Amino acid sequence: MHTAGVAADEDPQRRAQAVRALSHAQQHRRRASHLYGLVISGSVLAAAPDEFGLVRLGIALVGTLLVYWAAESYAHWIALRSLQGRALRGHERVEVLVDGLPLVAACLVPVVVLLVEALLGVETSWGVRIALGVNVALLVVVGWNMAGEGGIVGRRRVLAAATTGLLGLAMVGLKLGLHH
Repeated sequence: MHTAGVAADEDPQRRAQAVRALSHAQQHRRRASHLYGLVISGSVLAAAPDEFGLVRLGIALVGTLLVYWAAESYAHWIALRSLQGRALRGHERVEVLVDGLPLVAACLVPVVVLLVEALLGVETSWGVRIALGVNVALLVVVGWNMAGEGGIVGRRRVLAAATTGLLGLAMVGLKLGLHH
């Protein structure tokens, strides 16, 4: 393992390939993190009791995603360190932390929805339902965009977007099952 790393460092072509592969892995993690962040956001919204309040729920949502980001980043950090067989360099540590930020960013739209609803005086139960609906819509859009970027077209793209949206609908079902 160490020999391959040295050879890649010495051979400019191999080094360029390694950089491209890392960049691809980073893009992969960032996209997956965003989708995963929306699913987690939906689960937090679904599990929240109505008496929790919209602002408190928004804070809990951000806090939950920060904990997931820290746990996921730590897992990637130690996995990369074990694969490298050495301590991570400064830029590698920063990349690991930054690559997971889309997981936290995914909750920003639902949090803004919750805060606007709180300002408008929307009842918590309705506010959460609306935020869940927005979250489902975001999942459909993410599924649609990722499918299109992956070259999927036509019915298969619609199916991919619908499948991603079903993850959000599962959270709506969870909400209805927990609180009714």
